Amino acid sequence: MKAFLAGLLALAYGAVAPGSEGFTEAVPGYRFSFPRDHGSHPSFRTEWWYFTGHLWTPNGARRFGYQLTFFRQAAPPSAWKGSSTWRSDQLHLAHAAITDGSAHRFLVDERLDRAGLLAGASLEGLSVFQQDWQAEQEGSGQIRLRMTVQGASLDLTLDPATPPVVFGEDGVSRKGADPSAASHYITFPQLQARGSLRLPEGPVLRVQGRGWMDHEFSSNQLAPDQVGWDWAGIQLRDGRSLMAYQLRRGDGSQDPYSTLTEVSASGRIRRSTHRFNLKAVGTWRSAASGATYPLPLALEAWGERFTLVPVLADQELRTGRSTGITYWEGACRVLDGTGQEVGDAYVELTGYAHTLKGRF
Repeated sequence: MKAFLAGLLALAYGAVAPGSEGFTEAVPGYRFSFPRDHGSHPSFRTEWWYFTGHLWTPNGARRFGYQLTFFRQAAPPSAWKGSSTWRSDQLHLAHAAITDGSAHRFLVDERLDRAGLLAGASLEGLSVFQQDWQAEQEGSGQIRLRMTVQGASLDLTLDPATPPVVFGEDGVSRKGADPSAASHYITFPQLQARGSLRLPEGPVLRVQGRGWMDHEFSSNQLAPDQVGWDWAGIQLRDGRSLMAYQLRRGDGSQDPYSTLTEVSASGRIRRSTHRFNLKAVGTWRSAASGATYPLPLALEAWGERFTLVPVLADQELRTGRSTGITYWEGACRVLDGTGQEVGDAYVELTGYAHTLKGRF
């Protein structure tokens, strides 16, 4: 799940009560069809396309992380408060970030637009844009990703190593005891990445590495007693991928619908809902927001232990010009139980600067 404020509807359209407008719900039995289901699903309230990854220069001397997330949020036509000819019931926003490990800097930007000339998503397949940020799947199956952030620009080609993976059971990813707290959740957990990165100071670097893509659509997710989540997408050097999704209750406990999923190099899935731990082995406090995050994190499951260590401590996004949410999202190294580096991860931590209760 990616950090998005459902209360944003009130900002653009006026107050709208969640769950009362007849949006489509994510229910068991959904039959996915590709490339169609990589596209937009406007009958669902909320949707996002999420890209992260780890890049190196060819000699391995410089390391970078990237995040680009496109969000679509729907409101019923009755919620529109204006009379503009550009009226739309679809709101689009996006967050982008580049982590420059060598220079110890974190570049971040955000955007907010109504659907139309400046933002949109295809109904037929993966083609989503927000101004000059773009993600599009070509006929060959490759994904082209373009973004600019604070003077830097990234242009990548992403090649899926496996077919898309559907998380959850019977087509749905449950997020709580209420059956309506669910989503349809599609992932490419291993993308081979190559392209170019132009730095703000001018040089253009050839880069290569790996990427991860999530696509999720739903109309209701968090339960009333859930205040946030800890999420990790882990890519191990042995070809496995792990997705850990821990929903946190107000008392600090783990919700039973938290999930860990392992995807083998061939795409085979192993899933656990109760037998994993995602816990802090340290803390980092943001001087900007005052939030304290559980970093580094340790994941324990199936007799293995991995420690997720941030490439940079400060990878906090404060999105006051779009969602209004403050959260930590960043590139991490993955160490095994002996301290050996065995992979890479992206980690997302929400609900530490402020609760997300009632916002999804």
